[in-house]
Amino acid sequence: QESGEYDRTVIFFLSDHGMPLPWAKTQLYFHSTRTPWMIRWPGVTQPGTVEDRHLVSAVDLLPTLLDVLKLPHPNGMDGRSFEPLLRGQTQPGRNFVVTEYNENSGGKRNPMRAIVTTDFAYVFNPWSNGQRLMATATKGTVTYRRMQALAKTDPKMAARLDLFDHRVPEELYNYAADADALANLINLPAYRSQQEQLTKAL
Repeated sequence: QESGEYDRTVIFFLSDHGMPLPWAKTQLYFHSTRTPWMIRWPGVTQPGTVEDRHLVSAVDLLPTLLDVLKLPHPNGMDGRSFEPLLRGQTQPGRNFVVTEYNENSGGKRNPMRAIVTTDFAYVFNPWSNGQRLMATATKGTVTYRRMQALAKTDPKMAARLDLFDHRVPEELYNYAADADALANLINLPAYRSQQEQLTKAL
């Protein structure tokens, strides 16, 4: 504003991924990867508008910015411009996004991959063998320590803590009905088609 360029400036505001709590930060669950992305494009975006019908990913930042600036795309980009969405248009063809986690800042590797649609998420934990422990900074939080204390007398909390620590190789959640990822549907025959579709896509 002080430079006089405010009305010629596009502003992108993204957040970090995940609250610093178990099942959020350094994970691939709903609360880990669904984060704010606010954009102000003078003359194009409208104040108070919310786009919640399409899937976008941070990997889309560069192609979108290039389209806003009317610059050519270099070859080999993974992302996809969502510039049409900023203009209030629809954009078919993006049925899922892929998310990944590899290691924490201490160098402890627990690689995970997930594929997320508007309703479902499939999470693949290739490191999970029932004995190896997930290494994450959220284990140092008050919340995690409280989970440990409650698990001593609460069987449901004990099971939840065990899943957090050890995971299972595959997880499937219906985020439309279970955003907290409480019910792993991976072994239920009723969800076999969703599992096969997502594993194939991943």
